[in-house]
Amino acid sequence: MDIARQQLKKNTPAAIVQHTIRTLITSPPAVARLAIHDLTKPTGSQKKWIKRFDNHHWKGAIIAPGVKKDSEETALQRLKDADLVIYEVHGGGFRVGHCVMYMDAFISWITLLKQNHGIDAVIMSVEYGLAPKVCYPGPILECIGYYQYLTTDLGVSPTKIIVSGDSAGGIISLEMLCHIYAPGLLTDPNAKRTNFDLDLPAGILLSSPVVSVNQTSESWKKYASTDIVTHKLFDLVIKEYISLKKNKLDKMAMFNLYNNLSQGGMEQICQGSMLFFVGEKEVFSDDILAFTDIIKKTTSKLKVNVCKAKYAHDWYLIREIVRQEDKPMVKRCDEITAKWCVRSIEHQQNLKQQQQQQQQQQQVYQQPDQEETSSLISESVPVLPDTEKAATIPHIPQDIGSPLVFA
Repeated sequence: MDIARQQLKKNTPAAIVQHTIRTLITSPPAVARLAIHDLTKPTGSQKKWIKRFDNHHWKGAIIAPGVKKDSEETALQRLKDADLVIYEVHGGGFRVGHCVMYMDAFISWITLLKQNHGIDAVIMSVEYGLAPKVCYPGPILECIGYYQYLTTDLGVSPTKIIVSGDSAGGIISLEMLCHIYAPGLLTDPNAKRTNFDLDLPAGILLSSPVVSVNQTSESWKKYASTDIVTHKLFDLVIKEYISLKKNKLDKMAMFNLYNNLSQGGMEQICQGSMLFFVGEKEVFSDDILAFTDIIKKTTSKLKVNVCKAKYAHDWYLIREIVRQEDKPMVKRCDEITAKWCVRSIEHQQNLKQQQQQQQQQQQVYQQPDQEETSSLISESVPVLPDTEKAATIPHIPQDIGSPLVFA
């Protein structure tokens, strides 16, 4: 059966796969979930990489080599001991999808991180409630709880965490981080971070994220008739996920995030680097690119990398919509992602060390013995100006070949 599925994936034209997903995702909820789940369920060989969890702490899967055979305790220990943890929030229009639907990408990332960089990476991919059974803000609250379990209960430092989300998972991830680090950003673009007890994540990886609910951009007009995301899907999102019977539009943070995070707010929830994957033939392209451009202009603390390809929505993770001749491009993207992840955690760890050194210096200055004051002043390392003490922000090479380009 697995061989047949692989052959079907390999031999079915990308355009047909795209049209099929476009149709299925707007089917009645039960039909849509079952169909998408069947199309994206892991193969037999991929199941060896998956350890599922469903308890009062969290629901989802730990993804790592051979983890299926591990006990829950051993799997959690591997998560805690990992050099890098990817906290993954899947997409699916808030109404379909599951935590192991992108195993091709997940296995590729983990393998490349180990082979090319010697990094032991583990993915914590979370499962959240789907609309219409669970509406806004239910999924955000679930993901907040899971992230706090990872960082507080399990003690995994955010300095080695990459938060990753695609499509709907993108906006869920961003709102989750606002709630945790800077709740004021949910309503005020000038709000500052208030939670300093928990370090910021090393980086944010977003594939075709929902950053705006606007449906009037030129890319919407141009690609709504062909993209996976359609006006019909957005109508279902309004009806099922936003659920106007329970929520008021003007009180929903997700409608303000585009403005609030693009006016300097992003640096309140991330310190280091962001990596975006965008389809040049997706309805969200104009909004995503405008979002990234504003972030670049309004913050000097974040490095924003954008990868574009002439494909539809979420092409980087829904790899079946990429033509066979362009598969090497996807492989190259995985190499870029792995390198970016490594540089992101290195950058965050460097910043952490600098902060600790500065705190130690301040303690020395604040409480010197009177007799040692002059020697401390002459021998201590001077505080560097901001331009000198800033660690190198992760940079991604620009030329990785057509049809992929960087912005």
